[in-house]
Amino acid sequence: MSAVFFYARKDAEKNRKTFIFIIIAIAISTANIIILNGFMDGVTNDFLEKTMETSSGHINVYPNEKEIYIDGLGIKEQKLETIDGVVAYSPRLTAGGALSYKEKSRSVRILALDPSKENKVTILLSKVDSGETLAANDRDGILVSYRLADELKIKPGDEVNILFEKGKTRVFTTRGILHTGMAMDANTVIINFDSGAEQLNLNNKASVILIKLSDEVLSGQYKNKISEELEMQKVKEWKQEIESVVSSLETFKEIFAIINAVGLFTSAVSVGVILYINILHKRRQIGILKAMGMKDLQVLSVYILEAVFLGAIGILIGDALGYAGTIYLEAHPFPEPTLGSMAPRFYTYLLYDASLVTMLTVLFAAVYPALIAGRMNIIKAIWGN
Repeated sequence: MSAVFFYARKDAEKNRKTFIFIIIAIAISTANIIILNGFMDGVTNDFLEKTMETSSGHINVYPNEKEIYIDGLGIKEQKLETIDGVVAYSPRLTAGGALSYKEKSRSVRILALDPSKENKVTILLSKVDSGETLAANDRDGILVSYRLADELKIKPGDEVNILFEKGKTRVFTTRGILHTGMAMDANTVIINFDSGAEQLNLNNKASVILIKLSDEVLSGQYKNKISEELEMQKVKEWKQEIESVVSSLETFKEIFAIINAVGLFTSAVSVGVILYINILHKRRQIGILKAMGMKDLQVLSVYILEAVFLGAIGILIGDALGYAGTIYLEAHPFPEPTLGSMAPRFYTYLLYDASLVTMLTVLFAAVYPALIAGRMNIIKAIWGN
C-alpha cells in the first residue's frame, strides 16, 4: 500500500499544472453548492419566520363550515383564559373595501385587530417603516401597507377615506406605513378592532383567532383540546398554515438542485477527462509498473487515490470560499421590494453536505479512467498501443 501512496503522490506532483485546473473546478463546484443551498435555506427560513411573526399564531381558529365569522367571541375568549398553556390570543376581523386619497382609490384588504392583544401574539404592529404604530385605544388611526402608500403617495398624518364592504365610509388618520415583507404589503390597511366591528356591523364576532402557546411544540396536543373547548371544528396548527408556503418554496429548491447538479456534472467531467488523458499519456509507465509486479488493483488504487487527494484539496478550498461567500452575502443582502431583503444563511451542515456530495461525485468520475489503467495490457502499455 505504501507503493500505491508513493506513486499517487509522485504522479500528482508531476502533473501539478494540470491538476490545479481539477482542483479549481472542484472548489468552485463545492462553493457553489454551499452558497446556493445557503441562499435557498436562508430565504425559506426568513419567509417562514416572517409568516409566524406577522400572520399566524401557534394555533389559529377559523369559522366553522358554511359560516363566515366566529360567533360568541366573548365567551370563547373567556374559555381561552382558563386553558393552561395558552399564553395569549388575538381575534382579527378581515374584510374587503376601498381606500380613497386625493381623488385616487384602490381596493384594499381591511384587517381589524386589538393592538393590546395582537402585540402579545405577533410583532405585526412593530413592522412600521415610518410614522408610529397603532395604539390600543386609537379608534381613528390606520396603518397603510407601504406599497399601497407608495402608489397613492400617502404619508403619516394624511387623512384617508375607507369604504367598507357593507357600504359605510369613515375617515381615518394615517399613523404609520407598514412593511412586513409579506403579501399583506400589497394592499392591506390595519385599523382598531372596535372600529372595524362598528363599521361592519359585527358584534361579538371574529374572522380568526390567533392563539399563542407556551411552546409551539405543544400545538399538536392543544389543537383538539381547543377545538373541543371552543366548539369549533376548523382549528389549524402553525405547521398547517405554512404548508402552502413550504410547497411553493420546494419548487425553488428543486430548481437550485438542478443548478447544483450542473455544477457537479461539470466537475465530474473535468476530473474524468483529465484523468483519462493523463492515463493515455502514461500507458508506458503503467506497463512498466505492472511489469515490476504492481497488481491491477494497485494501479487502479493509484488513480483513485489521486482523485481523493485532488478532491480533498478542492473541497477544502471550496468550503472556505463557500463559507466566506455566504457570510459576506449574509452581511450584504440583496434588496427585494416585497421581502425587504434576500440573503443566504450559513449553517454547518452546508459544509458537510457539499463536501460529501462533491467527494462522491469526484470518486464516481475517477472510476472509469482508473479501471482503464488497472485493466491495461502490459505488452500493449509498454509499446504505447
